[in-house]
Formats: sequence, structure tokens, C-alpha cells
Amino acid sequence: MGQKYFAWSFDDGLEQDERIIEVLRKYGMGATFHLNSGMMGERTQILRVSTLGFLNVPEEKFNAQKRHFFPHVNANRLPVEKVRNLYMDFEVASHTAKHPPLPLLPPWKQKDEIVGDIQALSELFNREIKTFAYPFGLNNKATRKQLAKAGIQYARTVSARDTFDYPEDTLDIGMNGWQVQKDVFEKLDRFYEADSSKDQFFLMFTHGYELDFGVKESNWDKFEKICKEVSSHKDIICCSIGDALDAMNHSKKGG
Repeated sequence: MGQKYFAWSFDDGLEQDERIIEVLRKYGMGATFHLNSGMMGERTQILRVSTLGFLNVPEEKFNAQKRHFFPHVNANRLPVEKVRNLYMDFEVASHTAKHPPLPLLPPWKQKDEIVGDIQALSELFNREIKTFAYPFGLNNKATRKQLAKAGIQYARTVSARDTFDYPEDTLDIGMNGWQVQKDVFEKLDRFYEADSSKDQFFLMFTHGYELDFGVKESNWDKFEKICKEVSSHKDIICCSIGDALDAMNHSKKGG
């Protein structure tokens, strides 16, 4: 008999994470938070089209009194003095120091972004950092080589993942669902009904600012509905990416 695992994945270390964590705790859910150590405390507005946030504008360059063609919400990053206590009960993962598109950087600069962030987060939280999320989902052979050297075991992209099996490549893990998708509840139904003779894993992704969009497909009520529904299935373990894949790997090896 297999086990089913569900994990939330949140990027960027945003102010919205404080409210997110309240909801996660309410429903006994785990999660992985991917942080950028070199951007903590930065304040920006993000412009959006529908459910897509497409442009970050630093607060000092954003004129709130001006009439803007695109709707916007804040994408402020939490300051360093807040993050240690906030994420205490959750997996902290790397997202690079400054969130660059890694494949556009030379290997030495990729190393700086990856290793620097891992070291900073490890020191800040006094724990091993073994999970990663690629900025913009982008990576290449040099990126994955640097991750492996840095001790990263699991890395998430933004590509779609249709299977619930243990990932074939643990440095190229797609997401089973994105909170903004119209068919996210149908995808969850597939997971609930999936073959339970072997371990299964569902990875759900979102950015905290997307919950502030307040549109039909991306809002706080939908986020809480997902948490409530998933947590009501007592056969599903709600945890972090690292804990889920560690357990699946252990089981796969016959442990």
C-alpha cells in the first residue's frame, strides 16, 4: 500500500506569507518556502494581466497616485528580522540570492548566486538547505551541475507535471498544480483517485501576491478552499517537498 503526499511551494519570501502560514497552520498543512537571501526587505509593486504577474516595479519608482493601465498589488519581501521565526515550522529552500535568470549567467556567476544563497539561508536558519526553485523556472546543464555540487537534492521548475510518481530527475521537478489554474480542483480529483498501491506526490505552487489579485481564479478564498479540501483527506500527508520526496525515496529503496 502506497502513501500520498501533498506539498505547497511558495516563492520569494513575501509579506503575504504571514497570512498564508496562518491558513496552513489552521489546516495542519506543510509547505516549502523558497527565499532569496539577497533581496530580503525589498519593497515592490507587481503589475498583472489576468492571473499573471509580469513586472516588478521598485516602490521608490512606483507612483501610487498615477492612474495605471495594469492592476497592481504589492510584492514586498519580508525583512531578515522577520523570516527566522515566521518559517520556523516549514521547509526553507533556496531561490538564488538575487533571482536572476540563471542560464543567462556564466557558470561562475551561477555558482555565486546558488552557493551564496544556500550558505546565507543555512546560517540564518541553522539548518540544511536541500531544496531549490529555479527563478522563472529556467535552468541549463551548468545550473544543475552547480546545484548538485552544492548539495541540493530537489529542484522545482514551473513546467507542468502530469504524473504523481517519484520524479525521474529530482533536479527537474515540475508542478502538478498552480493555484491560479482553472482546472486545479480537477487535477486534485485525479490525485485523490490515483493508484494507491504506490507512493504518490502532488506539488502545488503559487506566489503569495497572486492571492491578492482577487480575481475568480486567484484569491484567498480559493487558496483556503484548496487547503481545507486536501486536509480533509486523511490518507494524504501534507508536508514539505523535502519531507515528501525523502520519504518516497526511502520507501522506493525498500526502507
